[in-house]
Amino acid sequence: MSRGASPGALLAWWDGDRLAFGVLAGEEKGRLRLVLEDGREHRIQPGRIAAVVEASGAPPGATLEGRRAAGMRVQAAVSRVERRAASVDVYALWEIATGSEGEAPEEATLADLALGEASGEARAALAVALLRDGVRFVRRGEGWEPRRREAVEEILEQRRRAAERRAEKEAALASLAAASRSDGRFEPTGSQAERRYLDALEQLAVRNEDAPEGARAAALEALEACGLRYDRPREGAFRLLRRLGRFDSDDENLEVLRYGLRTAFPEEVAAAAREAARRGFDRSGRVDLTALDVLTVDGPRTREIDDGLSIEPRPGGALRLGVHIADPAAFSAPGDAADREALSRSVSHYLPDRRLPMFPPAISEEAASLLPGEERPALSVLAEVSASGRVESFEIVRSIVRSRARLDYDGVDRTLRSGDGPYARQLERLAELSERLERQRVAAGAVVLRVPEVEIHVDRGEIRLERRDPASPAQRLVSEAMVLAGALAARFSIERGIPVIYRRQDPPDRPLPLPAPADDEIVAARRLRRALRRGEVSLAPGPHHALGLPAYAQATSPLRRYQDLATHRQISAVLAGREPVYDAASLQRIAATTERAESDGRKAERASERYWMLRWYESRQGARVHAVVADTTPRPVVVLEDTLLEEVVPALADAEPGDRVQLEVVRVVPRADLLVLRPV
Repeated sequence: MSRGASPGALLAWWDGDRLAFGVLAGEEKGRLRLVLEDGREHRIQPGRIAAVVEASGAPPGATLEGRRAAGMRVQAAVSRVERRAASVDVYALWEIATGSEGEAPEEATLADLALGEASGEARAALAVALLRDGVRFVRRGEGWEPRRREAVEEILEQRRRAAERRAEKEAALASLAAASRSDGRFEPTGSQAERRYLDALEQLAVRNEDAPEGARAAALEALEACGLRYDRPREGAFRLLRRLGRFDSDDENLEVLRYGLRTAFPEEVAAAAREAARRGFDRSGRVDLTALDVLTVDGPRTREIDDGLSIEPRPGGALRLGVHIADPAAFSAPGDAADREALSRSVSHYLPDRRLPMFPPAISEEAASLLPGEERPALSVLAEVSASGRVESFEIVRSIVRSRARLDYDGVDRTLRSGDGPYARQLERLAELSERLERQRVAAGAVVLRVPEVEIHVDRGEIRLERRDPASPAQRLVSEAMVLAGALAARFSIERGIPVIYRRQDPPDRPLPLPAPADDEIVAARRLRRALRRGEVSLAPGPHHALGLPAYAQATSPLRRYQDLATHRQISAVLAGREPVYDAASLQRIAATTERAESDGRKAERASERYWMLRWYESRQGARVHAVVADTTPRPVVVLEDTLLEEVVPALADAEPGDRVQLEVVRVVPRADLLVLRPV
């Protein structure tokens, strides 16, 4: 037995960095069997013995009563050791130890100095006292070595700072908790701990699952301290920050913060735009097309009118289409203040509750916008299209145009149905031309998707849904004209060797699914979209499968997309007899910057739309809604007919894609992204 101990002896032993106690029951395969304070048996190596506290005593035995009796002995010994440890003056002992010359005192000597004896119990009490102090002595082998005075002072300073941090943390959590329970405004103290919790809460509220783990843990700690109830942590973080006055509205658009969308123009940028608008545009080298009857067709809320259409009959049933594209390059040069801001934004964002334009309004909504009755600089694509829909010839010119009228989609559809109105004949020709162009594209392999779209708009807290039908003649005549302009811009650039950013899409890996006659249009379109490959941008031209085009470059929205502006500038420069504005390397940088910005913008728009649609459903809890089952693998997913939102409804496990179902809106928590639906 170790140190001469026999069964029944009560031992102190090292359990890692702490001292534990047990009654020796015996030895087995070179290991000591101990009965611990709670009556459990534990095995240790003999070398872990620190001291023999009681040399003799009744062996524990194998019975439950024997182990309990041993446990009670251990408890009594621990109490004695704790009491004696409390009487040890560690500071005085350390002063003596550090003041002595030669080697550090042995453990027995220290025990004798501290407690007047060097018994096993005294040595155990000494060890407990030194461990509890944790500063002045460090265990070396079987003894204790006093630390140097500088090391002790450093440890004490670290402890002081740690205590301050703990106190600051506790004060911050208490302050947050008090503010969360009161109606009074939160008055921040500015402490480091408080800032950490507030920043962590904001990261969780804004970034959700993308919040760093450290921030997420700190935010959850703050939420727990405040005792808030919530469905999901992001919701809880937002609600707490709202109570603290960190956000100004219950409907704060967190996606704007998450994706760093720029909400205001710096004054120097706005001033530069106003000055450029005041100067006007240079008319030299531009073709005067103000005699053409140019019409613009947009949604009623559109403020950046960046394209207009004209149509003229030609012999043999041909038509001459004009796509006239607003020219913001006439008011902003590469690298100027407005251009730098536009590139940093890369695209206009249209959120339900706000617009974030790419160019300042002085340019995008006024000087460059194709407002009716105003002469505006433009890039005009003029195409001769045969009765079969074939483009016989085309030209692109820098121009001056004057819009005759601003029309909206619903008004154009009404005119086409009735045949009445001052522009009825022009609109009929445009609708006829769009059918020709679409037939040509479909024959070339284009994929035509016509699924209803739902737009949600928020005006002074009022939520309104607007359903758009892409199959309407007005939508089609505009989209076909824009697609043709992009195809001809790409063709023009290829023929002249102008570097531009192309949009490409490879064909799918397998044949596209053909919709069955009974298929719901939403289900069929969803299946078709999933089968198509993702589009990409490239400086090398290539086919765009879904559009059915050999090459395509976006050029029709330079007020709203920087890539379109870049293409516009490249073509305009060549038309003016100059070298292209951008070389390939510059376009690569523009493509990389704008693709990321456009991707973030799409995510922000989708998330914002979803939030407001959930807000719309929030006032309809208990109501019944109609939906179509879109998918059942791996989970049942429905598309709600009112909003076209996709939702998982586990109770529809036995449904089939295309089934129409009626659901009850059971619970809605927009901030938690929670919509609970139940079949009825």
